[in-house]
Amino acid sequence: MVYEIGSSTMLFEVDRASIVDISVGDIIHARGFHDAPYTWKQQDSQFIESNPDAKVFLKIRRDTDGTYEASGVTVITEN
Repeated sequence: MVYEIGSSTMLFEVDRASIVDISVGDIIHARGFHDAPYTWKQQDSQFIESNPDAKVFLKIRRDTDGTYEASGVTVITEN
């Protein structure tokens, strides 16, 4: 059996140690997706600070024309 996922959004886990000194306005991107840079925002820093034990992910979306765009940062807490 093969199941197809209908989402065009991918999550790339970000190692917190690699962004410990990140500042608003800095650029991050997922390896292999250099054409989908993301500019770090104040809100992203607040997410990180408010969720010190959560995993951090860069969210990248594939557009209808096949290009990729970074659309934000999300945090996922583990239970």
